[in-house]
Amino acid sequence: MHDTIPVSEIMVTDVVTAPPDASATQAATLMRDEEVSSVVVTRDGTPLGIVTEGDFLESLCDRDHLGTVELDDVMSTPLETIAPDTSIVDAVARLRSSDIEHLPVVDESDATEDGDLVGILTTTELTYYVPHLAHPTGGLETEKPRRRVRTDTQYERDDWDFEYRGEDESTVAVGDVARFSKPITPDDVEAFAEVTGDTNRLHLDEAYAAETRFGRRIVHGVLANGLISAALARLPGLTIYLSQESSFLAPLSIGDRVTAVCEVVDALGDDRYRIETTVLDGDETIVLEGDAVVLVDELPPESALERDATSA
Repeated sequence: MHDTIPVSEIMVTDVVTAPPDASATQAATLMRDEEVSSVVVTRDGTPLGIVTEGDFLESLCDRDHLGTVELDDVMSTPLETIAPDTSIVDAVARLRSSDIEHLPVVDESDATEDGDLVGILTTTELTYYVPHLAHPTGGLETEKPRRRVRTDTQYERDDWDFEYRGEDESTVAVGDVARFSKPITPDDVEAFAEVTGDTNRLHLDEAYAAETRFGRRIVHGVLANGLISAALARLPGLTIYLSQESSFLAPLSIGDRVTAVCEVVDALGDDRYRIETTVLDGDETIVLEGDAVVLVDELPPESALERDATSA
């Protein structure tokens, strides 16, 4: 799970740097020749600021003589940095909150006063692990009215909760949000292992799991992903899964109450929709996020259901 992966495991260690008195032209040449998207400005190994491709597009393109512009005058400061042992989940949160794409990694454990530059983390490296970094999770604070919808689930349980918020109870529209919540019990985990054949001891053997990085048994990641399917099944209409991409950000504890949140973010045409998908644990920590594409067909007429019930 991503909250156990430190930045140091995925950062780029061969950082392209330049002194503060280097020119903007020199920085642009470095980016081109080294095929990177940023240059970290340093003095004696200590990072002072950063110049990115975006700086050239947004603020340097109107300069007539970049050869005379020193990086000290145009670099972004104060510099946002991150420690090597920071988890990549926290790194994603920092990038999102600061609206940036580059985080120099600084080791402050050395004797140097300001720490040493040991690497750089960008959205490029992170998207291998968190492909949905570009899509901030939404829908958690929606103001749309709560609706009752007709779906074709076969049955429900008393400890399952479903909520749908949208403009209309009979059709899917951009901005609609569905939530499905249920506890994940030890029996659920054992049944999932039996049905799928995934009998990894991490999920089933407490003593074994205690010796892993998690220190305890955890829920199968794909089982958590299944709650997204449960939420989608309760959208208005007959929902057919076409694709799903997911990033597993944190472990999910057995016995926790889990909530899947699905927000319709794009209408793709031909009754197809892109859904932003999120799974949260009982503490509202995001344990999984991703994107799904679904096809929403019309439901069979209610008369067909009544005939089935009569024949049964």
